[in-house]
Amino acid sequence: MTLVSSVGGNFEEAGILMPPMPVATSAPRCTRHAIAVEPAVSDFEVSPQRGPPRAKLSRKPAVPLGPVDESDESLAIEEAYFASVCSECLAGDSMIIDPSVVAQVVSENVPKLKRSNSILGAERRRIWTHGPRPEYKKESQRYNLPARVLTLLRPGLDIAILPGAHERTRHFWEFCKEVFGYEDWQAIFTSGNIYNMDDDTDDCMVETLRGIITSSNCEWTLVPYCVTTQFQRWADKLSDLPVQIFGEDLEWINTYGNKGALHRHIQSLDVPSVIESLDPTIIVPKGYTCSSCSDLVKAYELIGSKEVVIKPIYGAAGEGIIFVSDVATLQSYDFPYGVVCLEEKLDLDKAPDGVAISPALHYNEDQFLGEDFVDQIMKGTTYMGWRQSKVEPSFQDEARRCLRAFIKGSMPKGPGGVDFLSVKGVPYLSDLNTGRFNGCHTPKLFRSMYSPDAHFYCWKCTTPEELHVGQFYKQLQEAGCAFVPGQSKYGVFPLLYLQGKSAMFIALAEDEEECLKLYHTASPFLALSPQQQARVKAAKQLREAEEQAAKAEKHALAMAERARKALEEADAEAAAACHLAVCST
Repeated sequence: MTLVSSVGGNFEEAGILMPPMPVATSAPRCTRHAIAVEPAVSDFEVSPQRGPPRAKLSRKPAVPLGPVDESDESLAIEEAYFASVCSECLAGDSMIIDPSVVAQVVSENVPKLKRSNSILGAERRRIWTHGPRPEYKKESQRYNLPARVLTLLRPGLDIAILPGAHERTRHFWEFCKEVFGYEDWQAIFTSGNIYNMDDDTDDCMVETLRGIITSSNCEWTLVPYCVTTQFQRWADKLSDLPVQIFGEDLEWINTYGNKGALHRHIQSLDVPSVIESLDPTIIVPKGYTCSSCSDLVKAYELIGSKEVVIKPIYGAAGEGIIFVSDVATLQSYDFPYGVVCLEEKLDLDKAPDGVAISPALHYNEDQFLGEDFVDQIMKGTTYMGWRQSKVEPSFQDEARRCLRAFIKGSMPKGPGGVDFLSVKGVPYLSDLNTGRFNGCHTPKLFRSMYSPDAHFYCWKCTTPEELHVGQFYKQLQEAGCAFVPGQSKYGVFPLLYLQGKSAMFIALAEDEEECLKLYHTASPFLALSPQQQARVKAAKQLREAEEQAAKAEKHALAMAERARKALEEADAEAAAACHLAVCST
């Protein structure tokens, strides 16, 4: 089944009911209509849409982010701003956004914009660049990470860097552009020739960013998935401009931004772990950080459990996690993801539906990302979504205390999250997803932008090969459950949709029960055909077989190399013995 070649401009022909968009005019406008100044807000400070999409100006925000103080001087800016705009602009039904003047409110007699302390504050424009870490290997990570930020852009303000030469990513961009009213320049595509998007960000793209930044007369924030040497390579070329980075430095990442911080290294048992140094009362699974097979064997002996878990310290979404119950597997482990942690396998508490209880908390800088304590919907070692947590208040209080201790000791300047496991009602800090964005950042931030008082349920799945995102959205509309950003309070919306591959959806409602109703309404539209189910299963089996074959080949080569060295040593000993015999005669 071939993919739909284009989305933009074809929704009406396909019968897809898009949100009403104001028609932009080409009449001359004064420069002051570039934006409507936003009220000062706290925490993450994601700007809500003002009125319907397409950035039609409005005197009041459609969805205020948190409580709004009517005496706030930033609101006075807005009133003074509209009072000074030319009458032609005020008389028009809509206004053109000019990228060269957007985010400028220049009036000597207007109070200055009340600024936030965050470099991700609403007054700054953002460049989202979510390429995978160098340790990541999955194709899904190559494309999912960049695409899932598209619903977080603000029309006429922010930019997303996306992998080029990928039709599915292009389709989702076109859908988001139509729904949110984005401009073409708000997406910058790489060549698509290199797996890691940061390696594929070339000098031409940097010059494009430089031109946009310098012509805007605004302050900007680079928002990477995670700060890496690959990201730093090209980001440093913008260091002379008014640009800051929302993220940690590489030294912080090496100390606090990996799972190795949970445990002592098996080669340095007398050196406390990072978590121990921050707060020795935080409970973690018994385990050790390991760099070699001999480390793994020694750690296995010290743990003393039959079943253990190998976790790469820079893994994400369950990647590279395997369960082990014998020494032979540890002796032949080839560290495909680098350094790992070896931990005891815990006997986990289960929710009534049988899903292991794995709560998570998230933060940006030194603030919790909302007060949401969510349970991950686990399938094996990976998560398939998030829902309202089922753990007791005492569990939540203790988990929050642990995260506060981490934040206080590490002083993060970017995003992160932590996962817990429940064992007999006790929270075990099981995972540090720190120094980077987590999967749950997107639904939490999207909700804060468009429906901050709603409950949410978020899930991931594989989408049907033949179902285009626009067609799926049309089905939501016909069922009366489509969420329209900037207009709706409740409904379902695709936060990520790569046709025939990965997708992530959010259901927003007044309570958990209504969220589940929305989920059950939308899920049937995403059902895979029997043929695609068979294909997905076959592809998984092929991938597993190829991985096993690669491991077997690597193991055979290692055995052959050892045999070759043994033969060389035997030949050397035989030659030496022969030489000694000749000399003695």
